[in-house]
Amino acid sequence: MAFPMERFVGEKEARFQKRYAERSIPFIRVSLPIAVTLYLFFIGWDFYIDPGTLLYTLAVRLPFSFFAVAVFGFTFLQTFERWSQIILSTTVVLGATGILFVLAILPEGFTYGTPGLLLVIMYACGVIRLLLVPAMITCVTIITLANAMLAIKGASSFEFFNNNVFVVSASVIGLSYTALLEWMERHAFRLEDGMRKEKKVSDTMLRNFLPDRIMERLRDGENSIAEAVGEATVLFVDIVDFTSLSHRLAPGHLIEMLSDIFTNFDDIAERTGVEKVKTIGDCYMVVAGVRTPWPRSAAAVAEFAVEALAFVRAYGKESDLPLQVRIGMATGSVVSGVIGTRVPIFDLWGETVNIACRLQEEGIPGAIQVSESSYWRLRNKFEFQERGPLTLKHGITIKTYLLTGRKVAGGVGLHAVHEAKRGIDASKQTA
Repeated sequence: MAFPMERFVGEKEARFQKRYAERSIPFIRVSLPIAVTLYLFFIGWDFYIDPGTLLYTLAVRLPFSFFAVAVFGFTFLQTFERWSQIILSTTVVLGATGILFVLAILPEGFTYGTPGLLLVIMYACGVIRLLLVPAMITCVTIITLANAMLAIKGASSFEFFNNNVFVVSASVIGLSYTALLEWMERHAFRLEDGMRKEKKVSDTMLRNFLPDRIMERLRDGENSIAEAVGEATVLFVDIVDFTSLSHRLAPGHLIEMLSDIFTNFDDIAERTGVEKVKTIGDCYMVVAGVRTPWPRSAAAVAEFAVEALAFVRAYGKESDLPLQVRIGMATGSVVSGVIGTRVPIFDLWGETVNIACRLQEEGIPGAIQVSESSYWRLRNKFEFQERGPLTLKHGITIKTYLLTGRKVAGGVGLHAVHEAKRGIDASKQTA
């Protein structure tokens, strides 16, 4: 053949077989009734040749017809996809066997009945969509059965020669078509599989920038996306003295460190149920309550903050680096949306975002500073220390608190409580 037959391995081959079976079912459901109708229609041909043998030929044709009807019904079961090639090959072989019995029953049946076998081979290779290997087995079986029946009937050399020339030639032509069809199907499957993998990679990359619901709306053709959210909790976490670190570390080491930290932040965000918004240099921003209304948005962000703080402390100790972060969080109304068309970016706006950012900027290294609105939602589950008022832009003053850990001791939270308190006390003494 002029084209290489592409074979897959393991799970990929199983997926191809399943897909091929699914695509073949409509052809099978159309072709089987046609085949049964023609098979029974040739009862008239039997009667015309020899009316005296009609009961015998009818006894041969009816069982196969019932079997084909059963196979038609089986196509509606899920298990059919797994066994389709074996079932279809068996169906064709039984049909050919029935024709051979009819030819043996009719006087001089093999002299003028060979076209019946050709129809079966055409059906096996062109209509019922057998793959190449099952089709080859089917054709070889039909040829073998035909020669065995000719031998039993004591056929002449001419009958042997005549039948084999037509049956073998039809098999070669039919198998060539089957091979081409399978090659095209496998080639299309490989391209589709590659496209699925590329789409998965691109979707994964997009999810780092856009929430799933925003991606769906962009796919639906929306260009301007903005949503007002009544209550959400926003958090900023920023690495302290990142500029001085950048002077101490080689660029490659610096990027590796930042990647390690943000990758672990991603894991913590997924585990606690918060949503990553974006990274800005060495600053990491998350939110909860924007995707869907969520009464526990503040608690989820607080869990993220406690775990992120504990991780950075442990990572700095392990890496022998003076790593510390400032964390600020606030709860309130926000506006979320997408800006840009070529490179769409999901972002948040509003006073709550500004407060969270300012709380981070004015925060204490190694501590979590929260707004009063967050404090009232968390005070029953987390420990706090009042820090005092903070003046924002335009002269607005808000009350702030330092989240020092979970009230229920356990896990990383207990460690974070003691470490955060030590950092706060040290900061006060320095001041």
